[in-house]
Amino acid sequence: MGEIIGSFLRIQLGWAAFGKLRDIFSSKIPSCLKTKVFEQCVLPVMTYGSETWSLTMGLIRRLRVTQRAMERAMLGVSLRDQIRNEEIRRRTRVTDIAQRVAKLKWQ
Repeated sequence: MGEIIGSFLRIQLGWAAFGKLRDIFSSKIPSCLKTKVFEQCVLPVMTYGSETWSLTMGLIRRLRVTQRAMERAMLGVSLRDQIRNEEIRRRTRVTDIAQRVAKLKWQ
């Protein structure tokens, strides 16, 4: 039960960190710099304490959905544009959050 609440809190805190950096993510700076800011400032907030979570498919799905929403916001792309997730990931080159959490668990 605790990790479910913890994961929801981490997602909320991730959105808060993303919101504070909204000016950077919505600006015209190159996508590679946005990716670096995202991986240094937002992903650590979302994955903090993930070593103690039990990784369920629902939790992984929620984290991935949140990350994809943030990546879409970084690119200025809407869901209505119907751009595939693979294409968005190819453009942003951000580390998949599920891989990051799994790596943190094994360290």
